[in-house]
Amino acid sequence: MLIKTSTYPFGPAKKLPDDTIVQRLLSNGRFIDSYRHELIEGDEYYAPYKKGSVNLIQYMEDNRLSVFYEYDVDNIMVRARILQDGAYELFDTSQGGAGVHKGWLTEALLYLRDQEGKA
Repeated sequence: MLIKTSTYPFGPAKKLPDDTIVQRLLSNGRFIDSYRHELIEGDEYYAPYKKGSVNLIQYMEDNRLSVFYEYDVDNIMVRARILQDGAYELFDTSQGGAGVHKGWLTEALLYLRDQEGKA
């Protein structure tokens, strides 16, 4: 199972209340519960998303995102991309080997949202 972690101060923790419990990654690869306010810069952590707390449609609208699909001759989806303003490619399922799978759009949008402020 692949767990997507973030590095503090980036990721969802900056938007969470101080008393929210997140899972901080220890040097031995295990997770330990920690309050959000206990994280220090450079800590790797996992903060589970609560369903309903993320309005991804609003996120897409606010950032002018659109989704484009490509199909093969048998009408099987082979690639999907997320573009900003219809031109600037932000995400491509053909990169990284994951491909198009159930839940890819939610994962991609959460990833893009988490990358905001990293530059």
